[in-house]
Parts: sequence; C-alpha cells; structure tokens
Amino acid sequence: MKVIIDGKVIEAEHQQTILDVARENGIYIPSLCDHAELTPFTGCRLCLVEIKGRKGYVPSCGTQVEEGLEVKTNTPQLRKLRRHILELILSEHPSACLICAEKENCDEYKSTIRKVGEVTGCVLCSNNKHCELQDVVEALKIDKVSFPAVYRDIDIKRTDPFFDRNYNLCILCGRCVRVCHEIRGASAITFVHRGSEEVIGTVLDKPLLEAGCQFCGACVDVCPTGALTERALKYEHLADTEAKMVCPLCSMGCELDVWLHEGRILSTFPSAEGVVNRGQGCLKGRFLIRDIVGSEKRILNPLIKRKKEFEEVTWDEALEFAAEKLKKYKAKETAVVESHQTSCEDAYLVRKFTSEVLKTKNINSEPVLSPVSEYQKVARNSHSNPNLNFNLNDIASAEAIFVTGSDIIESHPLIWLNILKAVKNGARLVVVSPASNLLERYASHWIRVKPGTESLLFGYLSKTLLKIQTSQEIPQSESIQRYKKQLDKLVTSDLKGFTDLDKESLEEVAEVLADAAPTVFLAARSMGVEAFSALWNLSLISRAALLPLSLEANERGLNALTSGSSRGKTIDQIVRSVSDNEIKALFAVGPVSLPKKGKLEFLVVQSPFMDENAARADVLLPSATFVESEGTYVNAEGRVQRTHKVIELSENAKPDWWILTELAKKMGAKGFKYRNPSDVWKDIRKGTPAFVKATNAHLAKGSDVFLKEEQNGNKNMAPVKFTAESVATSRKFPCVLIADFGLDYYRNLTLSQESRGLGLIRNSRSVQMNPEDAEKWGIVDGDPVQVISENGKMDGAAKLVADIPSGILKVHYLLSEKSAQSAASLLFPSDKNKDLKNVVPAKIKRG
Repeated sequence: MKVIIDGKVIEAEHQQTILDVARENGIYIPSLCDHAELTPFTGCRLCLVEIKGRKGYVPSCGTQVEEGLEVKTNTPQLRKLRRHILELILSEHPSACLICAEKENCDEYKSTIRKVGEVTGCVLCSNNKHCELQDVVEALKIDKVSFPAVYRDIDIKRTDPFFDRNYNLCILCGRCVRVCHEIRGASAITFVHRGSEEVIGTVLDKPLLEAGCQFCGACVDVCPTGALTERALKYEHLADTEAKMVCPLCSMGCELDVWLHEGRILSTFPSAEGVVNRGQGCLKGRFLIRDIVGSEKRILNPLIKRKKEFEEVTWDEALEFAAEKLKKYKAKETAVVESHQTSCEDAYLVRKFTSEVLKTKNINSEPVLSPVSEYQKVARNSHSNPNLNFNLNDIASAEAIFVTGSDIIESHPLIWLNILKAVKNGARLVVVSPASNLLERYASHWIRVKPGTESLLFGYLSKTLLKIQTSQEIPQSESIQRYKKQLDKLVTSDLKGFTDLDKESLEEVAEVLADAAPTVFLAARSMGVEAFSALWNLSLISRAALLPLSLEANERGLNALTSGSSRGKTIDQIVRSVSDNEIKALFAVGPVSLPKKGKLEFLVVQSPFMDENAARADVLLPSATFVESEGTYVNAEGRVQRTHKVIELSENAKPDWWILTELAKKMGAKGFKYRNPSDVWKDIRKGTPAFVKATNAHLAKGSDVFLKEEQNGNKNMAPVKFTAESVATSRKFPCVLIADFGLDYYRNLTLSQESRGLGLIRNSRSVQMNPEDAEKWGIVDGDPVQVISENGKMDGAAKLVADIPSGILKVHYLLSEKSAQSAASLLFPSDKNKDLKNVVPAKIKRG
C-alpha cells in the first residue's frame, strides 16, 4: 500500500505501524517505550502523530498504516506537546546532567565519581552514552524542565546477582516487563501499585532469585535508561571499542557484541544482528565471559614440575620436555582427552596429533550423555542416515512440540525461546520429564515418568497412535509390522506404574501427535539407546521431525570431523585404563577427573586454567581462551560459524592449534606446517565432506553455511527392547534423588565456582519432593534440608536412594564400577567432591 508521511509517498506493508514505516524511511519519531521485538505499549506518548481526517493525536507505535493514510510527524504543535511530555518524564528522573549547559565540556571519563550510592546525573550512571533517554533529550533539544523535580526515594535493589535495580531512574516504559513475559516466558516482574506509587517489581517484593528470574539480562538490555544496570560496569570506564564474537558456552552459538576499554573486556551483549539469537542470550554469555577471561585460575606461563614443585620455563623448554617424555611410551600406553568446546581447527589438530604423532586410538572422540550420539547409534541400528541439520524456525513454526529431557530453558535457552513462540502461536506442547520446570507452565500435557522407563512410555504412545491413525497415514513397511507385534505385548493397565498417565490422558496426547503438522520432537538429554530407539519409532509414527540437541559448544563440529573414522574410546574407558595401569601417559586438552587408583607416569595438561588435575600434571601448557583466538564452531542446528579474536593473548598463553603444531614438530612429525587457523581449515575442508561449502571467504562474510549431510533419506523403525530400569525403593530407602548432568563449565573451569552470582542462582534451587512423601514426613515448603553425600561405595548402576530421619535428607550415591569413573568425571569436578562427601544446603519444595 501507499501512505504519505510528511509529504513523502512511501510504500508500506500491511500490519506495519506508522512508527515502523517512518523508521524504515529515515523519518525520526521519538519513542522510549517502543521496541522492535515487543508488542506496542503506547505508554510514553512521545511518538504521537497527526493523521489527516482524525481528531487529536495518535501514538504511531500502536497505529497500523492504511491505504492512502496521510501523516504529519513534526508540526509545531507536536514538537511542543512532546517537549511537555518529556519534561514531565524528566521531573521524576535525575536530569541535572541532561539539561546542564556545560555537559559538552564534562569529562566523560570521570568514572571514579560513580562510586557514590545514588545516581543524580548522567556522569554518575554506568549507562552514560548508551542511554536512549539522553538521545531523545538531545533530539528534542530540552534545556530546562518546567515542572518541579520529584525524587521517588525508592530503595535500590542490590541483593540479586549481576545487576542492580534502581527504580528512581525508571520511566515506566514497561519494556522489561514485556520482554520477560513475551520473549523469555519467565514473567518474573510486573507493574505493582497504582498512580504515583506505581513501580516495576516482583510478587510480594520477593528477590529475583525467588521470583523465577532466568537472569538472562534481557530486561537490562531493553531498558532505555540506567534503571537496570549491570553491576560490573558501575566502576568501569566507558567503552572505547566494540567487537563481535560467537559464544561457546552452550551449543547454540549466539553472536555477542563486546565492549572493550584499552583491550580489556568490560561486558558482552547478545547482538541484535545475530542470525541465531537476534538480540537474545543467556546468563552465561551475558554476564560470565569477563569473569572467565580474568579468572585467577588462569595459567599464564608454561610450567614444568621439578621436585614436586612447578617451575616457570620458556615455551621451547616445556615443549622439548613434553616431547622427549612422550616419545618413550608405546602407542597403547598413551591417551588423549579432547574437549568438545574447542574450535574445529583445534580439534582437528588434537586428533591429527593423536593418530599421526602418538599413533594411538585412545581418544575420547565420542561425547558422553549426548542425544546426538544416541541418535546416531539408533540410526546405524536401523540402517538409516537422516539429516541432523535443522533451523530454529522449524521449531517456532511447529503445531506440536514433544520435549524429552530435563530443563531445556537452562540447557538450551534459545531453543526454549522458539518453543515459546510456537506456543504463543497456538502450538501444543507435550513435556516428558520426571521433575517440574518452567515448561510445565506452558505445556498442554506434562507427563511425569520414572527415570529408566521412558522406552515403555514411548511404546505405549506408539501403540495408541497406531490405533487411532488410518493405514493411509502410516507407511505399511515390514519394520512397522514387526514393531506393531512387539507393541501388542504392552498392557495399558501397567501404565500407572511408572507415569501419572491414565488411559484417557494417553489417548489425548496421542491425538495431539496425530492431528498436528508439522510436529517436532526435541531430545534435550541422554536417555539411553533403548529409550531413544522407542522415541525414534514414535517420531516416525507421528510423521514428526526428531531433533537431538547437542549439549556442548562444538559437539556437532567434532562429530563431523569423526564421521567415517574410528570413534576412539569413551572418557570412562580411558579413566578405567589409567586405573588399571594400561595407560601410562596422558595428554589432556579437555577436562578429566583422574582416579587416585593407578599410577599415571606422565601427565601433560594443555588448558587455560588450573584445577586439581592440572595441579597433578608434569607439564602445563597454557592455552588461550575463546576470546583470545579465532576458530570455527558448529552449533546445534549444524550452522558453521567463524569467531574472531577479541583481545590479545594473556601473557605467555598460546592458541591450542599453535601448541599442538609446535609440539608435533618437537616430536619429529611432518605435515604440521600451519601458520594460522585458516591453514588448518583448508586441510579440514579437503578431508571432511561435511565442510565442503564452508570456505574461508564464506565464513569471513558471515554467510549462512550449514554442514553438508550425506543422507540417504531413509528412516526405518529401530529395534527396541522394552525394559523398565526404574530405581526400586525400599522401606529403608523410600525416596529416589534424580541427579542431572551439569553444563556450567568451560574447558576445566567450573563456572558456578568461578562466578559468585551463578553459584547463588544454581544453589538457590530447591529439592523437589513428591507431595505425598512430604506429607508423610511432615515436611512443608521452605523447610531447611541438607543433601548429604556420605557413601563412597560403587555398587548398583547409578542408583540414588534416600532416607529421611528428622527432616534431614541423607542421599547415598551407589554407582556400579563400570559407571563410577564416568559419573565422577562428569558430575563431580574435583577429587574432593568425587569422594561423595559433599554437603549441599537446600530447601524443600513440594511438587
């Protein structure tokens, strides 16, 4: 359609607002409450415009264009009205600096005066120079405020992690409330009180830690003033440069904007231009990167252990020492531990070093507890080769979403945002989980299932679905007929034994899967191959896309590098071989929890950080962090992304690719003549068909490049053995404690220990109890409980049982020897915790 704005004829689309069309065409209309990703609020009234033929003024942010509409945005009456509105806003906002006649001459770098407790002007505010209110005051040329100033004298909220809430600076634009509700789905904050007392807050004025806040920082990022401010920036200088990077702290690969001052990271923000995240992120990418880089645990110089003490040496000495020692061991006596958080270039050289220099097959190339690994095992078992790639829009546009696993909001926050989009567009959400989480609030069906019985649940759903579908809706292949016969043995009356479903509820869920199209299955956590096989078959019967979600930053990239080659060993097999004295020399690039049993003769640790295992090393090679090097990563979608160096190397730390190249040369290896990561990438593309489209030129431009999947298009039914592996309780041990795989780490650094804020968030979680059990033992919400690990025996496969005397929950971890080393290395970051004598304070939550 055509509209006329300020005499200019403009082409516009249906459902666009006047404000959107004006911005697209370079016409300035001031606004403080409007945001491109949020629904119109029409609260600040600064965007008022005149429309020919209509009385009065209308808010342009909430008025859609119509054919032939004539709009005026800058008349004398509008300018006067906007100035009065803005002066009213400024009468309750500290405005001394905004209207100061000397503000052009003010030294913007006087950051020390920000140490005062109250913000009374822009130079005291850490949002200075990044404040939309400043921009609007400048645009409307406000030099005085005609109304008397009112200071609201609201207590500043400083008790929660990462950011302060100073509502004395709040202009009640509602952006933070809307982003928390509409985009993040948390609804942790809202408007409270009315009239002059109105303020943003939480229910009953609870801290954000207790109000369901995700601490994603989205509210801070949309705030147009300094009302919500990152605490770490309060005493900092203003940024002098900015950069972009790809975050490797989860598997989504969000693009971040980085603020720097004199080459030092001040803060990171989700980039509005990021193709994956589009301005959204999570607490780790938003608040932790600065802490990671500046950690006191950083190893900054090569170290060699002599007489049981570390000694700083040159790189040449450290590499020479490591090379000479490693040469003495046979191939079968050596092993390598890699990390699924390193770049493709670094991972390629780790594997090349393992196979060509050490000539060993002892490398943990397969990630543990990975849905992607389980998916590929099931694909091989069913002689299928489907495409692993997907797009986040596939989730946002689904009509039904079936989620299995634990808290996807914590493990895959960007996936959750797209689930929420789909639900808000009318999609049905089915959640299969043993414990309650935020997904339950939005689920049409939440199925509580006992851990270890998921394959039975998926089998019952498949059986029900086959009954209600016609033969035309399901291919009548031989594998389906075999599977039908297997499903006939399942008795529906047994369903109540391991879920909270009855027959009617089961049929309701089956109807959802039968009627919706497209349907997406999301596997967010490891369940075991049998359960995954049953889920695979259920997705085929539902004609749904099954998407396994990788857990770590570059799991898909390392998986592509492994394709067609030996998959090596699992981490627990390597650790067991160390215990059995079969492996005598270990080269650790990734995190590993080494046993006290067994004598490891030589340990090389290549890592950015010191931990208990690094302290046992004979040689420490300090590697660069992700912000100090460039490289290529593949996110959960299969999207290939290049990230660039943001800051210079810390002291004597070196990139992983450089260390491996130089060490290989010291050991006399050929074929390691790499000058930079681009040289390594050329080698990767030559030998890895999945990366054939990902040229250096494409990646440098940020082009949309995905892994090339060699698929045959087949998805056959997978063989399944229906078994119930649920943990059996007893009179002595009547409760089951469900543990999960923690993802809060980078390389060998435990983030919840490094960041006090993250530690508070993770440790504020409650112990959730079955209401019937809580009633039986007289435990109510909020009762203090201690979860005590006090049994170090390794007996019984991953069984966690509990005894509750006098309100104390004593948890005994009983692990089989086969799974003990794997569980210890994954779940417990230190030898102290691995002994299972860790005391964790918590609170009971019934549910």
